[in-house]
Amino acid sequence: MHGNSRSFKQQRGFTVVQMVITIAIIAIVSTIGILGIRTARAQFKMQNAARVFASYVEKARADSVRRHATSGNQASVEMFGEGTTSYAVTMDFGNGVETRSFELDSGITFGTAALKVTFDWRGRLTEQCPVTKACVFQIKNDSIKDQVPVDVSGSGDITVGAQHFPDQLIPEIALSVVPDDVDHGTPTPTATPTPDPAATPPIDTGGGGGVDPVDGGGGTDPVDTTPSPSPTPTPNGNGNGGTGGNSGNGGNNGTNSTPTPTPTPTPTPDTGGTIPQCLSTISPSSLSLSQSASGQQSGSATFTMTNATGVRTISANQLGNGNSLNIAVSLLRIDGSGSSVITVTTKNGAGNRGQFTVEVAGSPACGTSAKLTVFVSN
Repeated sequence: MHGNSRSFKQQRGFTVVQMVITIAIIAIVSTIGILGIRTARAQFKMQNAARVFASYVEKARADSVRRHATSGNQASVEMFGEGTTSYAVTMDFGNGVETRSFELDSGITFGTAALKVTFDWRGRLTEQCPVTKACVFQIKNDSIKDQVPVDVSGSGDITVGAQHFPDQLIPEIALSVVPDDVDHGTPTPTATPTPDPAATPPIDTGGGGGVDPVDGGGGTDPVDTTPSPSPTPTPNGNGNGGTGGNSGNGGNNGTNSTPTPTPTPTPTPDTGGTIPQCLSTISPSSLSLSQSASGQQSGSATFTMTNATGVRTISANQLGNGNSLNIAVSLLRIDGSGSSVITVTTKNGAGNRGQFTVEVAGSPACGTSAKLTVFVSN
C-alpha cells in the first residue's frame, strides 16, 4: 500500500485550468496571425491596384509624347469621384485615339473627388490642379480603411505612395516673351500725288444758260436741268373725319387714328398659404488646408437652414466613406431655421492629401444636401 501511494504521487499532468489557458493563448495568437495575413493581403491588393492605375497614367503620358499630340487630340486619364471604381483612359491603343474604361479590383475604390489629367506633347499637364498643383488620386481599400496616393506633378511625373509632394511650394515661373523675326516697325509713308487743278474741268453750278465749259456749246447747262423741288405742304394735325389721302381738314388724322392702349393689370398669384421650401446652404463652399503649415491645418464653414420647421439632426461626412479628414459639427440639433459650424481638420499621412468632398445635411432633409470641397496639401 505504501509503495502504491508513493508511485501515485510521483505522476505528473495538466489541470483543466492550465489546458483552457493554453488553448486560449493559442487561439489569440492564431487570430492575430490570421488578421495580420488578411491585412497584409489587403495592403498588397491596394498597392497593386494603385500601381496598375499609375501604369495607365504613364502610358497616357508617353502616348501624348510619342504622337506629338495636338490640342483636342491629347491623351488623358479620368476618374469620377469618391467611392467609384472605374476610370477612363483616352489614348492610342493601336487603332487610333479612343477611350476605354477600366475597373479597380474588388473592394478597391477611389477616395478623392472627380479628377481628370490631360498631357500635352511634352508630357506635361495641360492644366494643374487647384491649390495642390500636383493632381492627387487616392486608391482606397474599404476593408482596412487605408489609402495610397498616386501623384501627378505639373511636369508629368507620376509617383505612388509619396508622403511629401510639395508642388505648391514651387514658385510660378514667369516666361519671357520671345519676339519673332518680323519687322513690326512703322513703314515709311508713300508720297500721294497732288492733282493738277488745270487738268480738272470746272463744273458750272450757275443757274443760267450760256456756254457750258464742259460740252463747249450754248444752251441749257446739263447740270442746271434738274428742277428745283417744290416745298412739301405741312400736314394739318387737326384733320377731321374722312378717309381721303389729304392730311388736311378733309383727311384722316394719322396722329389721332391710333388709340392709346390701356395697360392690362398683371394678376398677383395667390400662394394659398403655401409654406416656403426649406433650403440648405454652406459658406464658404471650399476650404484650402495644409498638413504642415501652421494656421492652415484647420478650417470651418457655416451650414445654414432657411424656412425650416421642427427639429433636425445635422450630419457631416466625407463622401465615399472616406476617413482622410477630421470633421466636427458645432450643433448636432437645430430647431427650425438656424446655423451650425462645420470644422474640418487635416490628418497626417500621404493618403490624406488631395481634393475631398464633405456632405452636410439635415435629417429630416432640408432641401438638397450642401457640398463642401476641401483641398489638402502638404
